[in-house]
Amino acid sequence: MKIVLRQEFPLGRFHATPWRVNPFDDSHGEWPPSPWRLVRAVTARWYQWAREAEGEPVAQLEKLQSALCKSTYAFHLPPDARNGTPLRQYHPTDFGWRPAEKKKAGTRSYGTSLVQDNYWCVPPKTPVWWFIEGDDWVDELQAVLARCLERMIYFGRAETLTRIRVAGSADEIPEANCTLADRRTAGAVPVLAPLEEATREDIERTTDNPEAVKRAVPPGAQWLYAGRPERPAARERRRVPEHRPDCHLMQFAIGWNVAPEPRALVRLTSRFRGAVLRELLRLKTRDASVNWTRASRDVREAVADMTGKDANGDALKGHRHTEFLAWCEVDQATRLLVWRGSRAFNADEQEAILLAAARDVSWAAAGSESDEWKVRLVPLDRAVPPPPGFGSQSSKVWESVTPYVPPRHHLRGGKEREGESMAEQIRREVQGRKLAQDVEVELVGTPQWVSVHVPRREANKRALIGDRRGQRVRLRFSTRVAGPIRLGHSSSFGLGLFRPVEEPDQP
Repeated sequence: MKIVLRQEFPLGRFHATPWRVNPFDDSHGEWPPSPWRLVRAVTARWYQWAREAEGEPVAQLEKLQSALCKSTYAFHLPPDARNGTPLRQYHPTDFGWRPAEKKKAGTRSYGTSLVQDNYWCVPPKTPVWWFIEGDDWVDELQAVLARCLERMIYFGRAETLTRIRVAGSADEIPEANCTLADRRTAGAVPVLAPLEEATREDIERTTDNPEAVKRAVPPGAQWLYAGRPERPAARERRRVPEHRPDCHLMQFAIGWNVAPEPRALVRLTSRFRGAVLRELLRLKTRDASVNWTRASRDVREAVADMTGKDANGDALKGHRHTEFLAWCEVDQATRLLVWRGSRAFNADEQEAILLAAARDVSWAAAGSESDEWKVRLVPLDRAVPPPPGFGSQSSKVWESVTPYVPPRHHLRGGKEREGESMAEQIRREVQGRKLAQDVEVELVGTPQWVSVHVPRREANKRALIGDRRGQRVRLRFSTRVAGPIRLGHSSSFGLGLFRPVEEPDQP
């Protein structure tokens, strides 16, 4: 008669060391779990049940042990099980003088012993199936076995929590993929199993018994050999992030060992944009080496809203493109924002942004140190509110989050050009974007040098300096204006970003 057991390891690990194997030299680990261990574990739980029942006959235990010892064993092992990386820990030993000679000792303390913990990683929701077949399994013994298994909470070392029971009619029982044989074949591993003639004394003998400890095999046991199932080839699983419908803003916290310089924000955002474009092109073409120049016209058109240019390389009109912005608190970048107001990000775009954020991004200038100064981007979920100005807030007063850089040079020979002052350039842009008919501009603080974005098509035409002078600005409108507001040079890369300011009402 065949009995099937279903065993799970909820913590995902099976800790056990084969008989008389030094943990530091254990090349196989105990896998599958040994039938000898099961026989001893069931015996221990029978004594627990007997104490609770007050009067179960020992003869019943001997019948149970005999049935287990005379049975044959096979398994269905989880194909994804893996031999874990050993853990090494120092355990306390005897208490005494350190060092042992009292004359030289300064303190008394516990000694330590290095212990290696070997284990197998087992998927918590994928059970190990035991197939036990023998002639002695009458209904009474099956019921006794079930009572013992109910009381089994660990298997192997005490940290191996387990759930084990007799399989029922509702279980979908697979075919065995691991059997035990008398002779060793290529790839087979030793597993300790009971002998048919094993006695109760053999099974219950303690492991430190002088008769057992020196033997290659404990009394009443034998080595059999298990052919483990072939492990499937390991493949990277494509991460499929949750697609957020109507997503116009994705936020990332900026973490660093060395904080990015305030003047380097555009270098950070433009490099992140480049990483996003590479990931998006890879998702569209399934080619890791593709770039925008080599991509087909259809693919260029599909990524136009992310690149900001159409298939011919001409800039998009109407601010349809994606913007990569930096949000600052007290002149220090704390968040990187990916924003597009014209259309929500689709599933591929969201995945490309998250894939790009999985790698560190450099904020240093190009050169030998460009790989040393990097930041880590941590995705923020929908529970984090958008920064001020990106929600439904409106205000009459807006102030700089990042410096404003005029798109046209406002100085010539150190003197302000006629019609090109910062205030006049801001007014023209405010009117061009239809934010308001007019605005009062107040320059705050002193100018500061910041990096700006230089498109490749312009950099190839003429030599441009990558740094320009930026200015903190406060804007005052006659009516409340909704955001987000970003103005000036490199405003799609983090410069010229504003936040609303609520001023107290005038008496």
